[in-house]
Amino acid sequence: MIELYLTKVTENSEREQAGKLYARVSYKESMTIQDMARHMSEHNTVFSEGSILGVLTDFVKCVREQVLNGNTVKIDNLAIFKATVESNALEVLYDAENDRVASATMGTLPEGAKTGAAVKTVKLLAQSTGEFTRDELKKDVKLSWTDKTKAEIAAAKGSLTPDPSPTDEGSENQGGSGSQNSGSQSQQSSVAAPTISGVSPFEETSQVSISGPDGATIYYSENGDDPDANDTLYTQPFTIDETTTIKAIAIKDGVSSQVTTKVFTKGTGGSGGFETGS
Repeated sequence: MIELYLTKVTENSEREQAGKLYARVSYKESMTIQDMARHMSEHNTVFSEGSILGVLTDFVKCVREQVLNGNTVKIDNLAIFKATVESNALEVLYDAENDRVASATMGTLPEGAKTGAAVKTVKLLAQSTGEFTRDELKKDVKLSWTDKTKAEIAAAKGSLTPDPSPTDEGSENQGGSGSQNSGSQSQQSSVAAPTISGVSPFEETSQVSISGPDGATIYYSENGDDPDANDTLYTQPFTIDETTTIKAIAIKDGVSSQVTTKVFTKGTGGSGGFETGS
C-alpha cells in the first residue's frame, strides 16, 4: 500500500499551477541492504540474515564491476543497470592552434577551449524492466491517503468554508512536478531543514555531507533544481569536482522541510579543470 499526501502550489506563484494540489508519496522508511537481508530471511528461507547479507553485498559489488567494465546488467523483473555519460560540447576533433585533441577523459573544458575532455561526468542509469515497468506497477499498486490527509479532507468536507490546503505536509512554489521550494513560499512545515557541509571554494575536489533531524530521510539535487522524494537519496558523503549547486530537503512522516541550498565553487587555480579518473 502506497500512502499519499497533498501539497499545494502557493497562490502567489506566477505559474499556471498556482493554488493546485498535487499528490506525493509519504515514504514510510528507507530500507538499507541490511534491512532487506533481514526481510528476506523472514520469508520461509533456510538461509540466515548474515548469509543473505553477504550474497547481496557481493551482488552489488559485482553489478558495479560490470557497469564500470562497460556492460549492461539486466536483473529480470527489476531494472537494467548501465553507465551513461554527460558530455562536453566539443567543436572539433583537433585544435591545431593549441595542439589539443579530443580525449576520452573526464573533466571540464577551459573557457574558450574548442576540444579536450569529451566527458563531463559519469552516471548510473537504471531502467525498469519486467514487473517493475510503469504498466506493470499500475496493475498492482494500491493507493491510499495518509491518516492526516484523510482528516484534512474530512474537515474540508464538513466545513462551511473549506480550505483545501494541507496544514503542514509541505507547501510549494514550484509547478508541474510539484517539487519543494524554499524561495518566497510560506511553508507550514515542522521538520527542520537539513544542513549541507563542505569546503567552498575548493581547488580540485570537495566532499559534501548533509545532515538532518533524527528520523528524517534526506534527498538532494546537483542540478540547481529544488529536490523532492524523486531525487537522489542521501546515504553518505560524496565528492564533487566542479562548481555545483547542492539543494537538499528532509522528509519525515510525509512532512517536507524547506529547501537548503549551498553553492560549491571550484577555484581558478590548478589544472584548469582537466581531471581524469573514475
